[in-house]
Amino acid sequence: AKLYAKNLLNSLKKKGFNVLLITCFGKEKSKNELTKRKIEQKMFRNNINRECLVLALGGGVMGDLAGFIAATYMRGIPYIQIPTSLLAMVDSSVGGKTAINTIYGKNLIGAFWQPQGVVVDIE
Repeated sequence: AKLYAKNLLNSLKKKGFNVLLITCFGKEKSKNELTKRKIEQKMFRNNINRECLVLALGGGVMGDLAGFIAATYMRGIPYIQIPTSLLAMVDSSVGGKTAINTIYGKNLIGAFWQPQGVVVDIE
């Protein structure tokens, strides 16, 4: 978010989009049920509905978490992956693998939910 969110938000707002920015730490320990629930609650409080779109900006953790939220929120809303690391770019290009971690292991709760698109900028 520190590196790319401001430019992305400004570009979207200039095009007339309403944007709700939700950030969280892009660390593996953040990819859990509690973080997912907090993000969903913020989405509900801000009236995010099926006509909205999730943009997953960040590395692999953000892509997994945002994709899983998009897959399960209101039984599925569209999302777009905007990976910011080389590994996330490769992972996102395969597409559809979304998950969160549990105390029993990594990526044990998830869904296959294809993004509407993947935006990759290697620069």
